Amino acid sequence: MHEGRLNYRLVLLSVISGILVGIVVSLFRVAIPFLMGLVTWLLNWGQASIGHSFLFILALGLIGCFVAWTAQREPMIGGSGIPQIAGKLSGQLNFSWPSVLFYKITGGLLAIGSGLTLGREGPSVQIGAAIGQGVAEVTKSSKESTKYLIVGAAGAGLSTAFNAPVSGIIFCLEELLKKVTRRGFLSATLTIITATLVSIALIGNDAVMTIPRALRVEMATYPYLLILGVLLGLSGVLFNTVILWSKAIYRHWQLASFWKMVFPFLITAVVLLFDARLIGSGEQLILLPFLDNPSVLTLVYLFVSKILLLGVAFGSGIPGGIFFPLLSLGALVGNIYASGLHALGLVDAYTIMVFTVIAMAAHFAAIVRAPLTGIFLILEMTGGSIQYLLPIAIVTFIAYFVAEICQSKPVYESLLGLMVND
Repeated sequence: MHEGRLNYRLVLLSVISGILVGIVVSLFRVAIPFLMGLVTWLLNWGQASIGHSFLFILALGLIGCFVAWTAQREPMIGGSGIPQIAGKLSGQLNFSWPSVLFYKITGGLLAIGSGLTLGREGPSVQIGAAIGQGVAEVTKSSKESTKYLIVGAAGAGLSTAFNAPVSGIIFCLEELLKKVTRRGFLSATLTIITATLVSIALIGNDAVMTIPRALRVEMATYPYLLILGVLLGLSGVLFNTVILWSKAIYRHWQLASFWKMVFPFLITAVVLLFDARLIGSGEQLILLPFLDNPSVLTLVYLFVSKILLLGVAFGSGIPGGIFFPLLSLGALVGNIYASGLHALGLVDAYTIMVFTVIAMAAHFAAIVRAPLTGIFLILEMTGGSIQYLLPIAIVTFIAYFVAEICQSKPVYESLLGLMVND
């Protein structure tokens, strides 16, 4: 069929795929904080006595056993799932969509909801892609249409997870589709818009993060933004190094893979009993400057603790993403830097809030190497709290180029290489 002609069958399937992704990922998104609330209650109970603490560790260990079982039943659900999608689209990997869909939802829900340092966004993308593949296979679509349905549904998963349709579309173009065609763009856009509308109807249209006030970037802070971009580029290189090192350590650890995947649950349980601030993907750490910002040393401690907990969890191969953890770590870098400037009397306390939000986009670009997705993702997930696009773009592209100069490969490309070689 001629590329310029509208494919009405693909349009219909894109809408159907969007409806299904919107329903499933919305329920997945709502279920995680519900389970996290139960785990938080159990954590508070566990901190009451040594006996309670032991039972809390045991409870998370049992959850870990079930998650490890799901990952062994379906090995393709490990990690965020985005490298698997890229491998599927390039013909390097293949997976059964019903199996991935079922086990990614169950395993991902329990792993992320248990308070480990993992994000829901990558799994939401793989859940969406599995639905798109399912729609294509059930309707016996062509190879080209199958690719477009998978890409669009993956972007719809991201859009629904973050309530960020523009970012979902850009993510498809930057990270998945690579070669843009009119038909592919139309299919992805229809799927993402449909999924977003369904999500709004089911769970509302609130931004993922509520920033208490609109943020303006003062011209006097622009020189400091340049240094922030460099720091975030270096932090992105560190992040990718930790992720790959954690994978290597687990790979060489002489222990059954089942128990390797239980290990993060036990470690996280022990750590949370000592410091409950470290629970989850780190969303609460992003908002520190807007609440009661701690000292610079405390912020450094939180950064080191979270990146180590992420390595422990993600490196094991359990289902869970790195999107939100990398955003929270970027926010901490921005907070640390701006708090240091504030302590020296170079900027006011307001600037700490601004730098914290801007830093998330730049950290994303340095790690994933998808700068436009990072920029629009932060604008959408914060409800447009940053009023000017220029400062975000400046910091983001500086971080991007620093990571390139350091020859740090995009994280999903590196992870796909590991999967293909294994």
